Amino acid sequence: MSEHPVVDVTIIGAGPAGLAAAYYAGHREASCRIIESLEQLGGQVAAVYPEKHIFDIAGFPKVNGQEYVDRMVEQGLQYGAEALLGEAVETLERVAGDGEELWSITTDKGGPYLTRTVIITAGHGAFEPRTLPIEGLEEWRGRGLHYFVKRKADFAGKRCVIVGGGDSALDWTINLQDTVRGPVRVVHRRDRFRGLESSQTAVRQLVEQGAAVLHTPCEVRALHGADVLERVTIEDTASGELVDVDCEALILQLGFVSHLGPIGSWGLEVVGKKQVRVDPTSFETALPNVFAAGDVAHYEGKITLITIGLGEAAIAANQCVARARGVKLQPAYSTE
Repeated sequence: MSEHPVVDVTIIGAGPAGLAAAYYAGHREASCRIIESLEQLGGQVAAVYPEKHIFDIAGFPKVNGQEYVDRMVEQGLQYGAEALLGEAVETLERVAGDGEELWSITTDKGGPYLTRTVIITAGHGAFEPRTLPIEGLEEWRGRGLHYFVKRKADFAGKRCVIVGGGDSALDWTINLQDTVRGPVRVVHRRDRFRGLESSQTAVRQLVEQGAAVLHTPCEVRALHGADVLERVTIEDTASGELVDVDCEALILQLGFVSHLGPIGSWGLEVVGKKQVRVDPTSFETALPNVFAAGDVAHYEGKITLITIGLGEAAIAANQCVARARGVKLQPAYSTE
């Protein structure tokens, strides 16, 4: 049926939840395959904010995003899980195997990949950064316009304007203090910010120290420069007043437009455009032996935090092992 061996568990998505699921499956000697659309392990953490600090992971007062991903990769792949990178899933269908029911997965690069169980840990699915309604904006990409901060060193000594009012905008205002030429300017269309309260407090302390400037309620209206970005025009939307400020790096932190892509057509119960309903006691979806964990999983009272997704992945993985191998649900403790 396929040139690829049947595995016990196939994990779709190689972010923290997917890597945690791979660890739990491997720890119980289940065969495991990971399929990831990006060309690297680590999901959105590695792709979007590898140098940003994460503060809500148990055991780490704070941890650099890439460092955390590196540790998750080391843990998740230690039992030999196969990782297929740069392959976007396309189809999922039920097929008859050698005396058992299997799932068959195809991607844009290959397959079919046969598996006894599936765990979807695809975050919020495919994502693209939100942008600004400024004509010709994309022409500035690579010349001063940024949607991600992958390497802080790229911003060394530069005048930076950050646009956004959520956690990412606030976090980078704090985390770039030791890198950029201050003050960091933050432009938000509302007076109130959406980010974590402690981050808001930290940014306001920076404002008091002269290390940051808040422009609210304001929006960026124009970008100026010759070969590279030199300044931006900011409008105070309450008064209509326009001001030009020096800017060599405009960092847009406006969130993402995300969607499940082909996963949404698999017969799952989709909630909104980017989540799949699960039974919170097992994390099984509407399809038998297909589970979901992490940001993509939806149930009443859901909290989208990495640390929550890790627990969900552990439950889903142990369910998969029990179904695929006919063993008990509760794993042995991992302490030596």
